[in-house]
Amino acid sequence: MEQRPKLRGVGAPTKRRIDRFTSLPDHLVHHILSFVAITDLTRFGCASKKCRELYLSTPSLNFNGFSRANLDNGDKRLELLSSLDRFLLVHRGVNKLKRLCICLNAYRGSKNEAFRIITWIHSAVRCNVEVIELEFDDIGVPNETLRFPLSVFHCGSLRSLLVKMSCQILKAPSLTSFSNLEYLKLTYVIIGDEGFFKWISCCCKCIETLILEHAYGIQTVTIQSSSLKSFRFVKDYLVRPCYLNISGGKLEDIFIEWGFNSNFSRSLNISAPDLKYLKWSGNLLTQQNLGKMTCLQKAELFLKPEADDFNMFEILCSINRVEVLILNKETIMAMYKGGSMSAPLENVHYLSIHVGSFLDILVLPMALLLQGMPNLTTLDMKSDPFFLDPKTDCSGFNMGFWKVQSLDFVHQLREVTIELSSGSNGTEFARYILEHAQNLNKMTIVHSPHQSNAIRALKKSKMAANAKVVCQEDQNRGTEKQRGRRVAR
Repeated sequence: MEQRPKLRGVGAPTKRRIDRFTSLPDHLVHHILSFVAITDLTRFGCASKKCRELYLSTPSLNFNGFSRANLDNGDKRLELLSSLDRFLLVHRGVNKLKRLCICLNAYRGSKNEAFRIITWIHSAVRCNVEVIELEFDDIGVPNETLRFPLSVFHCGSLRSLLVKMSCQILKAPSLTSFSNLEYLKLTYVIIGDEGFFKWISCCCKCIETLILEHAYGIQTVTIQSSSLKSFRFVKDYLVRPCYLNISGGKLEDIFIEWGFNSNFSRSLNISAPDLKYLKWSGNLLTQQNLGKMTCLQKAELFLKPEADDFNMFEILCSINRVEVLILNKETIMAMYKGGSMSAPLENVHYLSIHVGSFLDILVLPMALLLQGMPNLTTLDMKSDPFFLDPKTDCSGFNMGFWKVQSLDFVHQLREVTIELSSGSNGTEFARYILEHAQNLNKMTIVHSPHQSNAIRALKKSKMAANAKVVCQEDQNRGTEKQRGRRVAR
């Protein structure tokens, strides 16, 4: 007779559950816990004695991810901050701390909270912290100057510092305090001493990345660094004079974005012979000297020249070895002075231009620009999806104009993308390329639904090469009236 398997009772003993997570090596557990917010880390610490040990010794702390209920309610907020105090200052002690991240939304700006935060930072410094990330909303204390602790800059173990605080005053550390900082990002920080940049230049011998975003209080920024590789400077609108001087033998990329009140003088001086990437967005300056950028691979210029700005001869001479170039229409117009382009760009093989509406006044400057790029192989011409300008202002040049321009680049072209705008200037230019680019492999034409007739005409062009032509209809392109009709349907 076949025996049936015995059923184990509910109260029968079972095998002891194995905690595979805490059985891992401590350094692996710590790495996993480095991605956990402090609230979840605290819950983990309550699971067992071993978990508590790992909880108190984890080298990465994330004071973030707090619920709005705890931040908006005064009593709960106070209880939360007090618990963070106890954890960091009492329970945790002086265990090694590699990373401290504090992110508090809806910061109240009280003296009590400011004192707590500064105390946390001092505690991290005592624990030989390597990475500090501080991000607060409305950090400023009303009617009081909150000073960022200089002890952070005297911390020899610190490698990375990110500070996003409004209404702060950052004084220059002593020039005798050498730093091992490799990454420094300051956002919404008031820098009250230009000597701070001298400290970076003289004492930060390991720094590779420096980012200044909306940093206030300073007029002159001078950085001379033998280790810096990446520099980013962003200002939304400057009402004061600004003088930016950046120099570095290892600089590889520079990003500058700013706006100015035209009544003030300003200057830009760059010395970076090994620079590979440059992006400059905003105003031209009273004086600018970019030096010789002989290793430049990619440049993006989105300038906003004013009526009295000088021509861009010096800028073009500095970037004339660039290989990938991205321009807006204002920059193209500024390049064109006196009927001829200032300098050739013979190394450019990729060009992306934002032509807006491809107005008639842009056609000649664009033709002169292309004349100086005989080795161009890829062309990407972008336009505004909203057709705001009348067709009569965008239809003054047919294919015959392009035929007589002696454009050597057309024989090198391999791939072209054109976004058609209002009028016929874009269509005529596309037809010229199709009929004269002997080595063209592919052309992509982006058009509105109301430009179907122009697309049919382009398809009938006598193509110089057996190129693939891809037509993409964009429902969001066209005049406001045309787009309104499609939405109504």
